[in-house]
Amino acid sequence: MPSGFDADLPLYRDDSDMFYRLNKTLKANIQQNLKMLILTAPGERVMLPGYGVGLRNFLFENTPEKAIRAKIKEQVSIFLQQITITSLQVKKGAHLGSTVSGNSNTLFVKLKYHIKGTQTTDIFNLVENTVI
Repeated sequence: MPSGFDADLPLYRDDSDMFYRLNKTLKANIQQNLKMLILTAPGERVMLPGYGVGLRNFLFENTPEKAIRAKIKEQVSIFLQQITITSLQVKKGAHLGSTVSGNSNTLFVKLKYHIKGTQTTDIFNLVENTVI
């Protein structure tokens, strides 16, 4: 019988896990949940209109870092109560000079967290930018 926390996204067929590959570790599961929470726009998830940070909605704002940090902290406290944020950095590409993408509309998120009830800490990194 396969065991795991939930389906690993994007979905990949995996006969050893029955149908789809599963997240087998708590760290992998939380990393996926953080990514979904930060990238999902409020109103996008059916039956949970308040779910999501909507990082892409901030791409063209001049100085969104403070608002993004506040939104991430709020959403994590509601939907990912199993973690505690220990450090959160949000930077916009224009403030970094040369960006990885060469695009000033790039947001970088670095979130350090502790998984409650364990000795586990981890770092979540995300780069979001426009593709023109």
